[in-house]
Amino acid sequence: MQDESLVETWRRSVLEIKSFGKWITLWDGQTYYPDAVPEEVRGQDLYVVTAYNPGSTPLSDRQNRERDERLFAHISSLNSAGSFVSVGRSLSGSHTEYGYAIYGISKSDADNLATEFGQIGYYRLTSRDMEIFALGDSGEFSKV
Repeated sequence: MQDESLVETWRRSVLEIKSFGKWITLWDGQTYYPDAVPEEVRGQDLYVVTAYNPGSTPLSDRQNRERDERLFAHISSLNSAGSFVSVGRSLSGSHTEYGYAIYGISKSDADNLATEFGQIGYYRLTSRDMEIFALGDSGEFSKV
């Protein structure tokens, strides 16, 4: 299980997606706004995955952008998947990570993406809740 302070940092982050050139806040660190989820996603889970800073190890901007491009290519190869550019940032704005909010995939697909890109956690937005999944000691992602 991940360190509780790290999980709390994830909970207190802001999650936004870019739809039609406009940033939309879905989670503000306290409140989830399911009505802000674009219409084409409604009724499906939305998984927020990044390729930035694998295992919480800081990388250069260039390395993170390259990893982000590889993640986008992988998502694009999943024929049923749709996605939005996403950003997760600290409440203070001192830390930002870009990624993708992906729909049309299963939790297993999200687990595989997170694993492939060295991530120790990701978000799932359902029709009612924001959930965090963290990598456990068993190597499996579970809700925290």
